[in-house]
Amino acid sequence: MRILLVDDDELLAQTLADFLISQHYAVDWVTDGEMGWDYAQAATYDLIVLDVNLPQVDGVRLCQQLRQSQYGGPILLLTAKGDSADKVMGLDAGADDYLVKPCTLDELSARIRALLRRPTAIANPLLQWGDLCLNPGTCEVSYRGQPLALSPKEYSLLELFLRHPQQVFSSSVILEHLWSFSEIPGEETVRTHIKRLRRKLKAVGAEQAIDTVYGMGYRLQTLPDSPTAPDPVPVGDQARQAVVSLWETLRAPILKRLSSLEQAVAALQTGPLTDPLRQTAAVDAHKLSGSLGMFGFAEGSRLSQEIERWLATPEEDEDGDQLRSRVEALRQELERSPTAPVTPVSQPVVLPLTPPPGPRLGEPQPPSGPSKVLVLDDDDTILATVQQLLAHWGIQTVILNDPLQLWPTLASELPDLLILDVDMPHLNGIEVCQLLRDDDTWNGLPILFLTAHRHPEVILQLYSAGADDYVGKPFTEPELVTRIFNRIERNRLLQAWRKPSQPLSSGLDGGGEY
Repeated sequence: MRILLVDDDELLAQTLADFLISQHYAVDWVTDGEMGWDYAQAATYDLIVLDVNLPQVDGVRLCQQLRQSQYGGPILLLTAKGDSADKVMGLDAGADDYLVKPCTLDELSARIRALLRRPTAIANPLLQWGDLCLNPGTCEVSYRGQPLALSPKEYSLLELFLRHPQQVFSSSVILEHLWSFSEIPGEETVRTHIKRLRRKLKAVGAEQAIDTVYGMGYRLQTLPDSPTAPDPVPVGDQARQAVVSLWETLRAPILKRLSSLEQAVAALQTGPLTDPLRQTAAVDAHKLSGSLGMFGFAEGSRLSQEIERWLATPEEDEDGDQLRSRVEALRQELERSPTAPVTPVSQPVVLPLTPPPGPRLGEPQPPSGPSKVLVLDDDDTILATVQQLLAHWGIQTVILNDPLQLWPTLASELPDLLILDVDMPHLNGIEVCQLLRDDDTWNGLPILFLTAHRHPEVILQLYSAGADDYVGKPFTEPELVTRIFNRIERNRLLQAWRKPSQPLSSGLDGGGEY
């Protein structure tokens, strides 16, 4: 399962990312709302975790944008804002759950598992295929009650198939689900992991679990009957070990933040706090209040919140006695070992959401109404291949190999979607994309890049320039066709949502609404 984490508190976010990775999730982490939007458009995420106070675009507005762009996956808001009004605002924006800092890693992990279970409408938290059983809570796999040892990626592959038993996954889509941008390999890696997983399943008698759909990808073999699996194993011990390990790694930078507060106390002995020192201490206190609860320091989080409030409004305590006593108590609190208590999970508030339009990969279905696609690429082979491929699906295709002819061709053909390559003569595809996004007439045209570039930095440049989607060369027919269909249908839905007077735009434009 792949998770996007959007949080500008580097220490807290690194703690969360490390913990989630230890639970066999693939994690991408970004620090502001605009990058969160770019990443959410760049890959398929099973769940998105958002802070509320984010630079560029706040978490509530980003949540709204994601829902308006038809992202149907679960969204968890993780924030220090715990007022009832803040929760209502976050849930009304489209969040599936709202978790207030400080919280424990146990609670966060349990909430994530609950959200990932919800779309499958399965009451039993175990994932089963016949006698094969996967327990997401303990990351354990068994066959007929006997443990089955899998590598982290083999485990993630099996979990992906078990959570989506009817879906066909191409190699590129599997890469999107199970690898982060910083580590994404080639498609041959997927075939290698599939082969190893099949070998281990065959050794215990489950060799028919994974089916190959030739020319399309892989899926779970249909199995009508499933026996009852054993009861799940408690998750507490594994989570506590992960918490202790993370605390040992991050203890030094946390104590550095505490030192910032102690410097503020010392400065009060000689006079009033300077604005820079007060601001730095307030930021550190705020971050401590959010991160300490992850390690079981509930009292530490409470003290940090009180320190933050004091720094914001010192009122009559100008000599700093209250501040001093709270910082000293915080130091004593952090001298003990983390406890990481298992926090009971309350029932989250859930909003009914309509699944995003479009077919599953492997089952392409045309969008409503006739469609026209303009393909700009200096490779005539690619142009001919795409034109022939799309013709089978009833899509009218206009091909172009010179970017200098793009504007008159757009005006004469009025396409529903544009496909660009990166490397082209005169203007590269990224420059073309930027020019279109700056143009009042064409800034809302869906743009899909079809390119051999796979480096994360280049892919991020595509989305930063305003791209809507990306498919790597070589590509499979169902993947390309499905992405084209989904983008065209999504754009038509957005046009239907907009008021006639509202300008057409793409992405997070910093003003107005989708």
